This record gives sequence, structure tokens and C-alpha cells, in this order.
Amino acid sequence: MSARRIFAFSTISALVATLAMGCSSATTEEEEEVSVDDITPESAQTVWALAELCDGNITRHSAVKAQETAQGVVRWQCGDREGVDGELDRGQEYCEYMAISDGKKVTTAGQIVKGKPLQCLFTSVYSDVDGQTRFDQNGKNTYSGAIDGELAQALSSKENLNATVDPKLVRMKGQFNTRGAATTLIRDSINLSVDKGKSKELAYVRAAACYLASKTANPETKAKLKAACERNGLATSKNWKVAEGLGAKVAAANTPGYEEQQSMYSCMSVNRLQNGGVDWRMSDPHITEIVVRASLECGCKYDALPAALPGFLQGTWSAADKLPPGCRRAKLKDGTESQQLTICEIPATRVAELENDFDYGENLSKLCNDTFGKDIVMTAPARAVEKPGTCTLKTASAFCADWTKGAK
Repeated sequence: MSARRIFAFSTISALVATLAMGCSSATTEEEEEVSVDDITPESAQTVWALAELCDGNITRHSAVKAQETAQGVVRWQCGDREGVDGELDRGQEYCEYMAISDGKKVTTAGQIVKGKPLQCLFTSVYSDVDGQTRFDQNGKNTYSGAIDGELAQALSSKENLNATVDPKLVRMKGQFNTRGAATTLIRDSINLSVDKGKSKELAYVRAAACYLASKTANPETKAKLKAACERNGLATSKNWKVAEGLGAKVAAANTPGYEEQQSMYSCMSVNRLQNGGVDWRMSDPHITEIVVRASLECGCKYDALPAALPGFLQGTWSAADKLPPGCRRAKLKDGTESQQLTICEIPATRVAELENDFDYGENLSKLCNDTFGKDIVMTAPARAVEKPGTCTLKTASAFCADWTKGAK
């Protein structure tokens, strides 16, 4: 559940906001106090809308597909996707970010300390990094353990942020940005094997095939395919025959169209997970896609993420060990570079423009997301937690042939 925020509006403004965003409100004579969820995209209401979300997700991450299969990792965009616009909802992808001036978090141009640089801090340190998860009423982790002070001290050094940093800024705060949540997502993806061959799996495979058929169909047939397939009843022969008559076809293993079909089906499986996944995120659907394919097709099994991993690794689209221009890894007290803390510099010329920038000047988190976040790419080291000898189905698909080359 997203944290909730309280906004005060004039009566007219609140009415407009209520009509536009569907917010609930409590009215007084002087003003309306409107309690709203932070702004995030809506989850798919139909299996067709789910396929559309996955289509975009798969396309976005096609750039790292070769890296993933060669290295046995899962990689996804750190920055939030379009539609995540609430300040408290920033950082939905096991990666959170904020603008920093003089060691403090700032959200508007007016808060930038004159004469001090403006930087963006990206953290992927799990909120339960040390096993502690104490959340307040707004869903924020309020535990302050030894690692927070240690990392804040490192960030305060001259070579990092060169200012005293509040320890509360170093670990992620979202309830979903935990090692436990990531482990559950992986476990639930593997556990979908219990549905293998059953109607629930068949319905999703057919929905994926139907959506993919529509991509090459003429407009009239595409509309008919959507009408036939957006209902989640494709497990029945009667409903599926209608789709087949319009050109939909489930591809057999190692035949044309099978790879695209399996990636789509596996991504869509994010909405079948026992403990739920969020279909509009960059992370959940993509992690589900790779783990479902690796486990159900290739036979791979995985252990829980180790306590020694404080958070997913940060890199860029071209390589897991690189960062976008203008960014650097924070130096830790032992002289090593952090894989979970990245500092990106906003040029002074850009900072000078922010006072008159009515978009980014009032939302510095968005500035960080759009300037750097979409080029910072997370890495989950799947092969590091792979159970030896489990990836045995090497010829089940082209994906498995590539994924299992470096298997334990």
C-alpha cells in the first residue's frame, strides 16, 4: 500500500482535483483537506491491458537481454516509469533517489543552498538490510541501525557529498524495497510451476499468443482479437476457437514465435504471483519474466538472496559495472566503491535555470529521475543464488540454451 499524503487546497482547487483524480475529501467552510494516494499508474484491469504493459516492459529491457543470458543476471531500469508523479512514491524499482544540497534532501529549487552543488543520490540499500523493518504509519522504515551511521559518515566525506549527511537518507524507505520482498517475488515466480499444464497457465499462454497475433493483424482483425481475448476466459475451447479463427496460435517449443510468446506469457505471470506483483513497474514484471522462464523452462532453482548482499547493484544499460555520465559510485570508509550508492552531479548552469523552471524546479526528484534515473540499471545476480545442477533443460528453448551456458 502506498504511503498517503495530506494536501490542503482551496475549495475550488480541491473540487477540481477531486473530479480530475477521483480523490476523497473532507470539507470545511474554509478549505478542503484532501487525502490522496501518491500518484502512480493504474494496474491492468484486463489481461489485454496487462499484455500491453508487458509489451512496453519487454521492449524497454531488450537492450540488456544479451547481458542477462550471458551473465545469468536480471537487469531493469532504476528510474520510475512515466506516471509515477507523487513525491512519496518515488523509487518503485528497488532503487530510490533524491536531490541533495549541502547534505540535506531538497525537493524544490528554493531549498537549494546558495553556493552549494546540487546532487542526486541513488540508493539501493535494502530497507531491511540488517534485518530491521520498523515502519511508521506512513509506511516508512524508522529503524536507525549501525549501517545507517556508517554509510552516512562515508557519504559526508569530501570525495562524496562533502557535507554532513543525515543517516535517514542512506537506506531505502519503501516497504516494497526490501530483500524480503525481492526474495518473495523470486520464490513466487518459481512456485508457478504448480500451475503447469493447468487451465490458469493455459489461459495466460493463449492470452499472450492472442495479443502477439494482433500486432501483425490489420486494424479490423486486431480489434476483433482484442474483443475476443481481453476477457480472461481463454482456457475454454469455445472462447479460444474464436481467437484461433482470427489468427491466434500457440507456438510450440523451438518453433517461430515461441520466444516472443514465452517472454510475454512469463512477464504477464506477474499478476499470478501468490503474494502479488505490481504489473506497471519496471522491476516486478521483468524479474518475473526471467525467473519464470529460467525455472519453468530451464529447470533452474534459486536460493534466497544472501544477507551479504546489501542491495541490488547499480550500473547502466551498456554494462553492469559502468554508470551514466556525471555519476560516480560513493566511496566507502575502506576505500572501496559502493555498488548500492551512486552520486550524480547536476551542472551549475542547470541549477541556475531551476528557479524559473516550473516543472523540475518544483520537483527535484523528477529532475533526478529524468536526468539520470532512466539510465541507471539495476542488476540482480541470479546465478550467484542458483542451486548447482538444477539448470538441466538446456535445449528446451533458445532462451534456455543461452541462459544455461554458464550454469553451475
